[in-house]
Amino acid sequence: MEYNRLLTGINYVNSFSQGAVARAVNQTLTLRNWLIGAYIIEYEQNGVDRAAYGTQLIETLAKDLKRQGITGLATSNLRNFRQFALVHPHLSEDSILPQLLFSASFSLTDFHHTVSGELNREGTEATANAIEVSTTSLLSFPSLQSRAQVEPPLLWQDANYYQKLFATLSWSHLLELCRIDDRLKRAFYELEAVKSNWSFREMKRQMNNMLYERIGLSKDKAAVLTLTQQGQLVDSPQTLIRDPYILEFLGLAERSVYSETDLEQALINHLQEFMQELGRDFCFVERQFRMTVESEHHFLDLLFYHRALQCLIAIDLKLGKFKHDYAGQMNFYLNYLRENVAYPHENPPVGLILCAERDAETVRYATAGLDNQLFVSRYLIALPSEDTLKQWLREEQERLSQMKEQS
Repeated sequence: MEYNRLLTGINYVNSFSQGAVARAVNQTLTLRNWLIGAYIIEYEQNGVDRAAYGTQLIETLAKDLKRQGITGLATSNLRNFRQFALVHPHLSEDSILPQLLFSASFSLTDFHHTVSGELNREGTEATANAIEVSTTSLLSFPSLQSRAQVEPPLLWQDANYYQKLFATLSWSHLLELCRIDDRLKRAFYELEAVKSNWSFREMKRQMNNMLYERIGLSKDKAAVLTLTQQGQLVDSPQTLIRDPYILEFLGLAERSVYSETDLEQALINHLQEFMQELGRDFCFVERQFRMTVESEHHFLDLLFYHRALQCLIAIDLKLGKFKHDYAGQMNFYLNYLRENVAYPHENPPVGLILCAERDAETVRYATAGLDNQLFVSRYLIALPSEDTLKQWLREEQERLSQMKEQS
């Protein structure tokens, strides 16, 4: 028994240490990439001998670095590093960069002496030609700091935020995020990727499926304000429910005939992918959850629990277009769950009806006046073109705006 404890303890420490080393290496490489990009930008703005290199600075730099035996700094990489620094100019601020370097086990003193020594190795002439970085300003990036004043960081984006971001996300994640021009949209995917621990492949899928546009965030202005101010979404069903849900991972032929049981079975077979599409904090409870009232059995297709909302999530699958009696059926399920299944400390259950099509007016009349929180969303078993999805979402937002004006 004692030996097994010893074996388990060593295994745990080894796994934990390997993870910590991997995170530290990842964070250090990310900071290296940002610093290289920052130096390139400062040289482009302030280098006294820029004319000698003209517009071919990055190409020349890549060749000279390769000639010195430095690998991994090809032209494409240097361009990416430069873009990374431009997208995150606020890292140059004194309140952020030194803390990030310290957290990544950089010794500022060693960094100072090492880089200073390299710059001075070939004498004062080499120093004068080397990015005009003196031994007292190796971490000074005035061009980026000026840019940061024009586009200050969002309120929650401090050293702790970037430390977690760089320690959690790979360089591939961060480079892909750099391609998003909208700052709030980029911040949303940063937060979700960290909180949901998305792989690079899953993050790409969510971005390609336009998650930002599909969730309730685009409909709930209070949630947008909270994201802007605090760096987190409001935990509410409105910001939880997406429309549409993209279920292309099921592999169902778009025009083939299949039953609700087939759809349910496909979701169970791809439960991990389905839960990623639902969002973080979902926990699977049961399939075909039975509710018995007066000796008659009723079956809910899928039952989940949401940790952040602290409530049960009932999901009913429908193949065709939404019908008003679906809302009554779901309301029945929610009443039963609230009285017989939910614990006293939990919030009331939330219902989600997933159907192939829905008419907004029918949904509004069917759900108006219900005590329970009930949502109707569409699902797609094949990903439409980006233009089609954008048009669909644009029409939905216009419809919601008109409904608010009428009310």
